[in-house]
Amino acid sequence: MVHYAITPLDPHGHQFAVTLQVTPRHAEALTLTLPAWIPGSYMIRDFARNILDLRAEANGQALTVKAIDKQSWQIAASAHPITINYLVYAFDLSVRSAYLDQFWGFFNNSSLCLAVQGYEHHCIDLTLQLPEQLADWHVATGMPRLHGETFGAGRFRAENYDALLDYPFLLGKLGIHEFIAGGRKHALVTAGRCAIDAERICGDLATLCEYQIELFDKQAPFDQYLFLTMVVGQGFGGLEHRNSTALMCSRRDLPHAGVELATSKDYQTFLSLCSHEYFHSWNIKTLKPKEFLPYQLDREQYTRQLWFYEGVTSYFDDYVLHAAGLIDADTYLARIGDTLARVQRGVGGERQTVADSSFHAWTRFYKQDENAPNAIVSYYAKGALIALCLDLLIRSQTRAAQNLGTVMSAFWQRYGKTLEGTTETSFADFLQATYKVNLHAFISRAIDSTEPLPVTELLHDFGVEVTRAAAQDDNSYGGRAAQQPLPVSLGARFKGNANGLELQVVFADEAAQLAGLSAQDRIIAFDHLQITGDNFRELMQRYRHGDTVTVHAFRRDELFVTTLVWQAPKASNFLLKVTDPTRAQGWLQL
Repeated sequence: MVHYAITPLDPHGHQFAVTLQVTPRHAEALTLTLPAWIPGSYMIRDFARNILDLRAEANGQALTVKAIDKQSWQIAASAHPITINYLVYAFDLSVRSAYLDQFWGFFNNSSLCLAVQGYEHHCIDLTLQLPEQLADWHVATGMPRLHGETFGAGRFRAENYDALLDYPFLLGKLGIHEFIAGGRKHALVTAGRCAIDAERICGDLATLCEYQIELFDKQAPFDQYLFLTMVVGQGFGGLEHRNSTALMCSRRDLPHAGVELATSKDYQTFLSLCSHEYFHSWNIKTLKPKEFLPYQLDREQYTRQLWFYEGVTSYFDDYVLHAAGLIDADTYLARIGDTLARVQRGVGGERQTVADSSFHAWTRFYKQDENAPNAIVSYYAKGALIALCLDLLIRSQTRAAQNLGTVMSAFWQRYGKTLEGTTETSFADFLQATYKVNLHAFISRAIDSTEPLPVTELLHDFGVEVTRAAAQDDNSYGGRAAQQPLPVSLGARFKGNANGLELQVVFADEAAQLAGLSAQDRIIAFDHLQITGDNFRELMQRYRHGDTVTVHAFRRDELFVTTLVWQAPKASNFLLKVTDPTRAQGWLQL
């Protein structure tokens, strides 16, 4: 038997206390190890670095503890039940690890619960204990409960260690808002100060959840579901789990009761995030690459299929909002334009295939730097465009009898519900065998080459025209028309403030790079006039393509002067418009 007792012991010091009790099968040394990464977030994070004061005892006697690598320890043998005690420093305010202060706490078990080698397939119990000073806190988790009141401390059980890692916990004086979707209990659970229109949010979440459950023939791989949401001043992110998702959003993302009637862009983004993580319940939590069966959490685990698992999910996150009636067609098309702009801005898509982007997620996508737009392509964004193409191609080749949604449902039944796992050709093979739709060549070209995708041509066939136009400036390209585009382009993303323009990304072979400017440089003057975040538009409007300008800038603490030749602004905005409603109807709700 393996049992964990977890206590938010020291909120001011951000420390959880963990007691691990193991009843050994016989007198044997135990090896304990903590995951190096968490499924869904493909980067080595070395959670074990936060473990403090690890010690062990049995029958009242201390046992020798020996570190054998950066995340593993060996405990001396004993025939008696063994108790291991340790602390975990928890101050990573994200959805990936663990966090604790006097206001609330959050943890993934991959950050707190050491695995006992040889016992990973045993049933595991976990007791969440609250100290007296935190007795009024709630506890929210999807982990099956054995004892304790709903949303309170108590004892929980997972069928094995793999399952244990898929049940995050949110603690604190939580906002708990329950609703029913698809005949299943759901709840929006919030931590952090926020005065939200819970009725509206839950109604919208119910709508998108019901649509997705219906999409998969009313079959959901969970009985209940939690949206565990940390609400902060600035932050955004999500991580999928088997019957919950861990979310982080800004307060501005959530509507306030009686204040905001229209659906703001920030709220649309929050709903899209919820839709994305919920869709993962089918597309990665159950349907997944063969390479992930099983997970190997002590090292990188490579697959070239993330374009499918994140890209298809990224396509459906917004499409579900539209198809379910939460955003109109114009808004949805603008969000496609945003995706096109993200993929096209920079030359990364000309250098890296989306399959390679999937494979190298560990060291490139998840470790992006200032050169990322010039070096890589996002398997999320380009994967979503591939999924858009697949949807339109399937609709066209089956004369609207099938679409990507119906195919995904059947594909999940075949490979996800059975937990068989997919290869790189499984989806194309399935289309051919089940629907006589041959997209092998398209998929191979889309994922293994850097050739442009036929997005514009396919959208035209469905009555939607794509035009390109200049963006408002180098920072604001996307899917919406610019009000007053600047006449010239710096060729760099920047942050303007009272001290100048701090360059964040310099695009390859554009004006700033050709002038010798680099990311992290701070421009302070154009033609001997001070430039700031407030006046850069005024100054840049004086120039035209081909004009030269003297630039004063700082690199580190050294002032230098260079000459920049202004370039014409690129057509970085992608504007989509329905021109033939008859052809668009069916894919779009008009």
